[in-house]
Amino acid sequence: MSQHNKFPIRCFEGSANPYEPFWKFRDAAEPGGSTELELYGPISEYSWLGDEITPKKFKDDLNKFGSGGPVLLKINSPGGDPIAASVMRTIMMEYSGEITTRIDGMAASAAVAVALAGKSIKIMDTAYMMIHDPAVVVMMAALNIETLGALRDDLKSIKQGLVDTYAARTGLNADRVSRMMTAETWMSAQEAVSYGFADEVISGGQKPANQFSNMAFVNALQNYVNVPQALLPRDAEAESMPESRDQAEAKPDPRKVEALRNYLKVHAQSKIKEN
Repeated sequence: MSQHNKFPIRCFEGSANPYEPFWKFRDAAEPGGSTELELYGPISEYSWLGDEITPKKFKDDLNKFGSGGPVLLKINSPGGDPIAASVMRTIMMEYSGEITTRIDGMAASAAVAVALAGKSIKIMDTAYMMIHDPAVVVMMAALNIETLGALRDDLKSIKQGLVDTYAARTGLNADRVSRMMTAETWMSAQEAVSYGFADEVISGGQKPANQFSNMAFVNALQNYVNVPQALLPRDAEAESMPESRDQAEAKPDPRKVEALRNYLKVHAQSKIKEN
């Protein structure tokens, strides 16, 4: 086991343990139907940077439960680790069977890259998709010019990869996709189809799980600026929400500071190896 595996970096505060699957596979509802892969919540509360364990679990589960047959990928996710999303997308695109994506509640940020792994992409009429620029939260950390420059280059590289992915799938001009990401663009189901991020709007069925019962989900949403009102908690749900974004920023979480330092340490080590 590598040194990286011993210290996974937490991306979002929640209840998951390191290397714990954040996905669920379910057998087909009827004979000859599709195996269901459910992604409800952040795409990994922990970063997959340097993690050889969790990606292997996901690939093994996909091949075991999917058995080379059709898979229905159901998504209700605020996003998560872009590296995890990229690896998951690659694994799903290499899968021998056909994968259909269905967005039940939302596919935001990194979850969009995962959603685009489907051969066809369906979205519930009340669901949303969101694309934005990749970012890193920096709190109470001493960062020199070289480190900040490296972080900037990493974020630019991640964004370019996402722009290329989105542009290839949608047919939109890369510059337009880039501007949409910078503006943190939330798309209704109809807008997602019109922009080319989804193929079909569907209606009916059961409501997706309540995202506000998953605190990692809530914490991820708080990082966004233009969240549609329909996705925000209200009344009793609001009382269970963590402190406001302003309060959270005024009181840095030492665990997040340590996570950033760990990220920078890993990044620096990888740069040394490359050189």
